Amino acid sequence: MSINAINNADSKTAFQNRILAATGAGALVGGVYTAKDKQYLYKGLPSDVFVRDVGRNLRKEMTSDEIMESAKVYKFVEKAVDPEVDLESLKPMIKDSKELSEAIKSNPQETIEEAITRVFSQKDTSKIKEDLLDLQYKTKSDKKTGRNTSLKLLHDNFDAGEQKLVKNKGTTEAVFNMLKNTATKIQIKTVAVGATLAGLAAGALCLIASDVPGAKNN
Repeated sequence: MSINAINNADSKTAFQNRILAATGAGALVGGVYTAKDKQYLYKGLPSDVFVRDVGRNLRKEMTSDEIMESAKVYKFVEKAVDPEVDLESLKPMIKDSKELSEAIKSNPQETIEEAITRVFSQKDTSKIKEDLLDLQYKTKSDKKTGRNTSLKLLHDNFDAGEQKLVKNKGTTEAVFNMLKNTATKIQIKTVAVGATLAGLAAGALCLIASDVPGAKNN
């Protein structure tokens, strides 16, 4: 009886080792396969995730006041694009934002009230909304962290032919290093996830293909 117990234990140990080996091999293959591709690109261009993460990193360099203003601008634009929005409800949002208040002025001498009256008195509602949405591009917040800023930054520092980041002469070393680090982090994270999933899949396939020690055949 004792000999059978030892043999059974040895069999289980061998089985577990096979599973671990298959999982490890799968993880290695999955990691290598995933690493072949540049995970921060999509169809040869910076992916949406890359653009988003660049914006997040740009945002880290903003002051608390700039972040607060950026949030106000974002909420304003989010509401302004709503087809059912009450245009009157946008007026207090403009007044509450320093950047929007400045952006709506046609010249430094124009007051906020005069600017709001000028824009909102237009007969064409679609033109009013167009002018209001254009305010976003005149704010400092959008120029620092908006999607358009991230896209332009990547466009200026990306060689589509070579499909790699290439420093533009107008970009500082600090900003270019941020772009490279952002791409690297996306690559590392994706490769790690790919390796984990491949390892689990390989282990599962090994489990299915193997006879589990101690299991009874029907």
